Amino acid sequence: MTDNRRILIAELMARNGCEEEVRAILSAYAIDVRAESGNQVFECYQTRDEPRKFVVYEIYTDEAAFQAHLSAPKNAEINYRLSSVTEGGSSLTFLAPFT
Repeated sequence: MTDNRRILIAELMARNGCEEEVRAILSAYAIDVRAESGNQVFECYQTRDEPRKFVVYEIYTDEAAFQAHLSAPKNAEINYRLSSVTEGGSSLTFLAPFT
């Protein structure tokens, strides 16, 4: 059986002093993403060793659901808001289960 889900980790770095604002933006955004029909998981983390680093674990039912997420107006708005409080953009790592 093929697993068609899109599973990824997004990582971003808050600018110095902007950790609380990044946390607030991601927390509010998580509510919207979790309501998307194709979203299965949207969990936000702040790393213990580097509090400026944030990690988001996401799972979508398939590629179409992931593309719908990317093209949602809220996604562009959040990326714009995050651009002023983060540095270096975001890094996406796509995962493939093997068990």
